[in-house]
Amino acid sequence: MKPKKILHVTRNFPPLIGGMEKLNFNIFHALNSHFEVSVSGPTGSSSFHKVSSFVEFPSAPLWFYLISSLLKTLRLARSERPNIVFCGSGAAILAGYFSAKLTGAKLVCYLHGLDIVAKSIVYQLIFIPLIKKSDLLLVNSRHTCNLALRAGFDSGRIKILSPGTFIPEHTDSLHLKRSFCKKYKLQDVPFLLIAGRITKRKGIEEFIVHVMQKLVSQHPELTLVVIGDEALQAIKQHDGVKEKIVQRVYALGLQDNVRFLGGVDDQTLSAAFFSAKMLVFPVLDLANDVEGFGMVAIEAAAHGLCSVGFSVGGVPDAISTEKSGWLVEPGHYDEMRDVILDKLKVNSLDKITSETCIDFAREFEWKKFNEKLYAVLNEETV
Repeated sequence: MKPKKILHVTRNFPPLIGGMEKLNFNIFHALNSHFEVSVSGPTGSSSFHKVSSFVEFPSAPLWFYLISSLLKTLRLARSERPNIVFCGSGAAILAGYFSAKLTGAKLVCYLHGLDIVAKSIVYQLIFIPLIKKSDLLLVNSRHTCNLALRAGFDSGRIKILSPGTFIPEHTDSLHLKRSFCKKYKLQDVPFLLIAGRITKRKGIEEFIVHVMQKLVSQHPELTLVVIGDEALQAIKQHDGVKEKIVQRVYALGLQDNVRFLGGVDDQTLSAAFFSAKMLVFPVLDLANDVEGFGMVAIEAAAHGLCSVGFSVGGVPDAISTEKSGWLVEPGHYDEMRDVILDKLKVNSLDKITSETCIDFAREFEWKKFNEKLYAVLNEETV
């Protein structure tokens, strides 16, 4: 029997950088292992996948992306006649929905949280009704599932499938740590890590004001390393956030204690995970800008790095208080500070260790994600 044909439509794919891009990259590989896949993705994406049938479209400006992706995806769908059209996010539903209608294919959409609550009249009036017509909705966390139910999505079509991670080889961790610390002049300096797109939702400025300032008063050598840049091509624009944070850092006199490294490659990020004392995840509880999951906390755990984060959105699915870190009630900055101070103690008696973090991360290995994705697509869309 011939394998099913799947058309993977996504605005989020390498060479673009981010958690959704990493997720869709791995979704593609999972699909390509079992199905005959064609791809409709952003400009440059063809160099990151090996399929003969694909189209590319610009990811910005938004209006041009919508028109170009719709027309090019329809043309590809007409040619390939897929059995399933898989949308990598809500932003791809316009091209995905009409391609499925054109070919009679089943429609599957993966939702991340923000693509349910995005505060855009056009998005809510056009995109959300189309997403609701999907035959199968995959969501990245329990929180995103609840958002979908509150928005009126059919519960019978929803399946929770959290993003995965790779468990890196730890034999080379010492070398990576030494190289990273030497390159960024962090030798013998304990540092906290924030990694991901710089948005208001991430709560970086608030963490610096309410936590970092007090930590430095007790540990003058402590450094906060921020890896990532603004998400200028996201549904929700965030330009200017980083500049405001930098201004705040200088106003507080913390310029020697806060380092912005910008976007980095995967090897550098891996080295940062191996080198940091703790990942901090001070996400804000914003009504129309939610943290759907918290993929970076899973990646940190895979490196044996513990996390402390606010119990917001899908973060509780990504941090285990038994194995990989600490969850703090939103806005309780003093409690977050106390957790970090305890971690900085030389003889801290943590029940959470590198081994328990890795053990937790194993539950999210990409291999298991791939198996679950294949099972749900094979069973639910026949």
